[in-house]
Amino acid sequence: MGELLLELDTRDIIEHNSPVNIKIINNTNDNLRYKILIGKDGIWETLREFEKEDEFIWTPKEDGEYMIMVQGRKEDSNKPFDYKVTEGVNVKRTVHGLQDEMNKDEINKDEIKEEKLIKGIYLNKDVFNVGEKAELKVDSNNENIMYRYFISGKNGWQLIKDYTLENKLNYTINESGQFEFLIECKKTSSTNTTDDYATVIFTSKEFVKPEIINFINLSEKLIVNSELTFEVEANFEDERTALYKFVKISPDGSRTCIQDFSSSRIVTFKEFKEGRYKLLCLIRDMYSNKEFDDRAVMVYDIKPYEPLQLRSFTTDLSSPQEKGEVIEIKAVIDGGSDILYRFKIDGEISEDTGYTRNSTLKWNAKKEGNYRITLWAKDESFIGDYEIESKLDYKIEKKVKKPIKITELIFDRDKIPLINEVIKLRVSAEGGSDLKYSFLIIKDGKTIESIDFGSNNWVEFIPNEKGNYQLDVRVKDKYSTKEYDVHTVLNFKVREYAEGKIDHILVPAKEYFLVGDDIDIEVIVQNTRQVNVKYVTKVNGQVVEETDYVKNKRFKVTPKCPGKYTIDIFARNIKCKEGFDSRREVRFYVSEALPITDTKISTSDKVFKINEEINFSTKCEGGSRVCYEYYIMVNGNWSLVQKYSRKSYYSFRPYVPGKYKVLVLTKSYYKKCAYEDYDTFEFKVE
Repeated sequence: MGELLLELDTRDIIEHNSPVNIKIINNTNDNLRYKILIGKDGIWETLREFEKEDEFIWTPKEDGEYMIMVQGRKEDSNKPFDYKVTEGVNVKRTVHGLQDEMNKDEINKDEIKEEKLIKGIYLNKDVFNVGEKAELKVDSNNENIMYRYFISGKNGWQLIKDYTLENKLNYTINESGQFEFLIECKKTSSTNTTDDYATVIFTSKEFVKPEIINFINLSEKLIVNSELTFEVEANFEDERTALYKFVKISPDGSRTCIQDFSSSRIVTFKEFKEGRYKLLCLIRDMYSNKEFDDRAVMVYDIKPYEPLQLRSFTTDLSSPQEKGEVIEIKAVIDGGSDILYRFKIDGEISEDTGYTRNSTLKWNAKKEGNYRITLWAKDESFIGDYEIESKLDYKIEKKVKKPIKITELIFDRDKIPLINEVIKLRVSAEGGSDLKYSFLIIKDGKTIESIDFGSNNWVEFIPNEKGNYQLDVRVKDKYSTKEYDVHTVLNFKVREYAEGKIDHILVPAKEYFLVGDDIDIEVIVQNTRQVNVKYVTKVNGQVVEETDYVKNKRFKVTPKCPGKYTIDIFARNIKCKEGFDSRREVRFYVSEALPITDTKISTSDKVFKINEEINFSTKCEGGSRVCYEYYIMVNGNWSLVQKYSRKSYYSFRPYVPGKYKVLVLTKSYYKKCAYEDYDTFEFKVE
């Protein structure tokens, strides 16, 4: 690969306001366009953008040290530039053709300029990813050197750090492309703008952007006041960190930030109004310079309540019955938020309860005849007449004998109905001469087992599937010609396992917690051996620790920083494969340390005289990484003499006599307040 050279028509004496002809020598095999930049005192000016012309004229306006830079770029190149050449020149004022500063000092300065101060430049990488830090170190032949750092990129040369004695630079790469560091240096005793310079080229490439591949709704119910949980799955490089932001868009178009950018990809919240909502998830790499790298939208409809479903509409006494009997009419409905029931009885004597919250009606049949019983049901918020309608035909006869009644159902509810475990039911009834009992076991509206009428008033069965079951209990007299004289239906749910239910959470009874304290949390759950527990620790809303589901019901938290701590505890049976059975949370605040108290400033000096050093030191109780700020009042005027620092001492030498007063303010390092405690000390200088 060739290089670019610059040819100036004069090098000995360049006078300001005099044009300088400069020619670019192209020793490469490429067709190039050239960009011209002129630098002075760290400020760069673009003389010309990329053009084919290889000659140009420059007229310096002021005296001083200049640097001419030419960047060459290929015709089809996408880079900022492909080649570069720089040339330093010195512009002087002349009088009658003679240089007015040509003397021995000028000759020495030229010698200094020719001296190479930079021995080498070391960069930790040649190729970086966006977001990584470039670590630059300059090796010099001289210790008393000052350095100035520039970077060239898409926006030209930019100053990173002005002259400093520090020969190291850490710089975060925030865009992709080809870049160059320029290091200018000079001796601390030098009056030149720069004595030496060097450059180093590096490349920055874009990282693989994170991509959302799945947006999952983990909510059991999409209804008002029910907890909603959504999870995002994404692809990104293992060594990088992805951040997620969730924004909710309400039906009226308003936006609410549910979670700002965080590493948590699960969000939980509640909706308090029905309607169609959108949940926008924005994902970006932690070091991305964009607002987001990918996004996805989840659309969900929130209903005011679960749809109403009629499970059963029955009477405790089967039709027909005798006049004067009190018949209980019962409706079992699932769903809804606040269900209203209305019973209408049409016949010889009509009744209408109107809408009430009672799901049962005690009907005293006072006159024989044929009746129709109608059930209307709706949620309180429903505007129409009804959401569910069901009807029963019923007959009332003349009173003949004491009717049969089911007085009690004894169901084995000490344990949760589970598959493959025995469920037992016993029936108590009265009336008739010789009672017979029949049982129907119904699942999802289908009869799966039938036990004919017999003398046994109990039944046992073992469900082999989970789901909603009904047990229809029928009783009739031995001599009855009816299908049955009375019946009732028992509804229950059979589960695959006993859900892990959190009963209590035990937390140490302390008024406050400090950083470093061991906080033991114990979870009390039912069916302990069959339940696993998961712990998620959040600090100020950010997830800092998340365990898998474990058997241990004790969890120890040792706070490492102050803030609001939330421990989310999830419990589930070992047979549960997705989600959780129950959830509880514990919240507490952790302080960095106790408040600072008993601040005391003191000095070992007894007599205070002019031009004699006075040393003050401060002690206090409590706090963490305590910082101190000192003020001095001299003859009524206050002055800040030492800003907040970890130095607990301050020394000064008074130069005028008079009354002095020292004020010290103290606060913990992490505190955002002006101060926590203070003390003063008064003395007189003679």
